Amino acid sequence: MALKNAQSGASTESQLKNILDMVRKEPTHLNYWNAYRQIERLDLSELTIPTGEKIKIALLSSFTIEPLAMYLDVGSRLVGLYPEIYVGPFNQYSQEILNDSSGLYRFDPDVIVLAVHAESLLDEDFLPMFHTFSKRKKRRCQTEIIDRIRVLLSMLVTKTKSLILMNNFLVPHFSPLGILDSKAETGLREFFQELNRMLTNLYKESRQIYLVDLENLASIHGKSRLINYEMYYRGAFLFSESFLPAVAEEIMSYIKALKNIMRKCIVLDLDNVLWGGIIGEDGFERIKLGGDPTGKAYRDFQRLLLSYYNRGIILAINSRNNYDEAIRVIREHPNMVLCERNFASMKINWRDKVENMIELSNELDIGLESTVFVDDSPQERERMRQALPQVLVVDLPVSPFRYCQALQAISDFNVLVMSEEDKRRGEMYYARRKRVELMQSKSSLEEFLKSLDMSIEVKYADKFSIPRITSLLNRTNQFNLTTRRYSQTEVEDMNARHDRFQIYDLRVTDRFGDEGIVGVAIVRKEEKTWNIDSFLMSCRVIGRKIETAFLAKIVKDAKMSGVSHLIGEYIPTSKNEPAQSFYEDHGFERIQEAENVTRWRLDLKAATVNVPDWVRIKNG
Repeated sequence: MALKNAQSGASTESQLKNILDMVRKEPTHLNYWNAYRQIERLDLSELTIPTGEKIKIALLSSFTIEPLAMYLDVGSRLVGLYPEIYVGPFNQYSQEILNDSSGLYRFDPDVIVLAVHAESLLDEDFLPMFHTFSKRKKRRCQTEIIDRIRVLLSMLVTKTKSLILMNNFLVPHFSPLGILDSKAETGLREFFQELNRMLTNLYKESRQIYLVDLENLASIHGKSRLINYEMYYRGAFLFSESFLPAVAEEIMSYIKALKNIMRKCIVLDLDNVLWGGIIGEDGFERIKLGGDPTGKAYRDFQRLLLSYYNRGIILAINSRNNYDEAIRVIREHPNMVLCERNFASMKINWRDKVENMIELSNELDIGLESTVFVDDSPQERERMRQALPQVLVVDLPVSPFRYCQALQAISDFNVLVMSEEDKRRGEMYYARRKRVELMQSKSSLEEFLKSLDMSIEVKYADKFSIPRITSLLNRTNQFNLTTRRYSQTEVEDMNARHDRFQIYDLRVTDRFGDEGIVGVAIVRKEEKTWNIDSFLMSCRVIGRKIETAFLAKIVKDAKMSGVSHLIGEYIPTSKNEPAQSFYEDHGFERIQEAENVTRWRLDLKAATVNVPDWVRIKNG
């Protein structure tokens, strides 16, 4: 179905929504194209767009790349972003990078996509003469290609703060040597495979340059379908109409990770999701889990979920079931891969699943937009979509043999940086559940806090903690006083300038375990005044007065440095209301309120901040 024209009498916002809803319903090439053209005709200047929802994308390439711009424009809008896209001149990527006054640098992008086809880097006689080259000449060709790419990317790193996405090279599916290609000393396929390994190793440690695995994408899609040769020879279009969406989706994975648009919790039904059959009808012994082919499919699905859990994705249960029967399977079935400790929350009852989802979201302190719902019932899925459109609902296939494939297709779990704390997130949320159970057994909040036996460690940032600090800066929303976002490169630059900046990280430990680094503060230092640029805490630890102990350490350091005033700012967002009264609650005086920023001041000669009695501070 072709996309219908937007309603002429509707507001720009509603017209945009109608256009995008049709693409969501039918994501065809024609609908993307029509949506792109209709959006071009809208007056988007009417919209008030928060800075954090804007994204500037630059496309540089050795071939015609304009069709990709269309997919990235509409794809960005589908996830709530408002894009500006710059397409560099055809096959002028080197000139754009080398020229300081090029359109690329005037555009000042957030993301640079450098799409280079290997043929543009090779002589015309490379393919016909390849089998006559010596091993030394082949190695020289590889080195020349890598050096050329390295020079260009180094210049981009020097001149921009952009996230840089460079594709690896397509390994040819055809070789003139045929079946003897693997017998040759560095065959044609091996040449490109080694080239890709060299690229991977070169940028493995970079936090600004990421390699888009075009070779893997092409293998999944089918290399014989990558190129529409008529369009390639007529207009240098490298990607076919069928391959473009896959490339765009892969690039969008990086853009979503950059803008912190991610899902971090998978919420699962039980019957016919984690095992085959209905426990209330089939009984413990007759459900399918392991054993026959169907049971193996459910067990493999649990293995996939466990792999997500071990990389930091939270797992939870939302199931209509008898609790005692269901929990017995989780605790006692010999073929269960997942165990009770793997679930941060378990809503096993006969209530409406939408109500359970809302309660689960509040209990875990994560937004509904961070959750994925997995249920075998089409009716339950549609109910969830209509009631809570923020939740990503997986269209689970009828056959359990395809469950893994359906979950693997979701690109919303990606992050640009993964810390040890991220990997242990599921474990930490289980400990959080135990804390709640402890709190419910105590008569007062203070008694509960004292019983936790909490200790904190405040340290200055170093190369080991900076990845986690960057992650918190870009993903923490609720208790975040300014919500300023910084890349890892920017954090590293600030941390190197100790005369101007001080970056703190906060680690918390209690009787249930180590929470890891859960707090970050960035201080901009002047001679007699310190300005708190960023102050944030993970929602996992809010409510224990740890934020007071963290601030007390900063106050103490400022006093020891001879500073007279500490300045803090609060910039409200749709999510950080819990932090609104933080400075006022700690004795700061309001000194300025302009537009969207409230500034507060603490006179360090007349006031201080004390550590709560129930918190022990370890030397850091």
